[in-house]
Amino acid sequence: MRQERLIKDGDKPMINHINVIVSDLKRSADFYERVLAMLGYHKHLVNEQSVSFSDGISSDPGGDLWLSVGEPVYGHFAFQANTHKEVQDFFEQGLKCGGKSNGAPGYRVHYHPQYYAAYLLDPDGYNIEAVCHE
Repeated sequence: MRQERLIKDGDKPMINHINVIVSDLKRSADFYERVLAMLGYHKHLVNEQSVSFSDGISSDPGGDLWLSVGEPVYGHFAFQANTHKEVQDFFEQGLKCGGKSNGAPGYRVHYHPQYYAAYLLDPDGYNIEAVCHE
């Protein structure tokens, strides 16, 4: 399981969840639902003002990622991928769902030699990334 590999027994993840402000909840929820499926995430909780996503491993019963209606602000966040194929699938699915390329899948050795990532701009212009450190 992803969490077992990244978090040792007794350790806690640094981040419990992220909340991203989006201009159109349905559009963004549809985009993230399809793109994050490539990384094992699914839509978890839904109400009129927000939608959450979970991989089923999170310690937060509400989920890891929340989308809430409001005025978007600039941001960048990265999702953990287990393989290079997951990074590539994330990128390809994102383009199919209306995301814009902000960096095709590939190594980013200026971060470290095994940093393999892809970058997309979501419907509100957030720079989202899938990264594998192998």
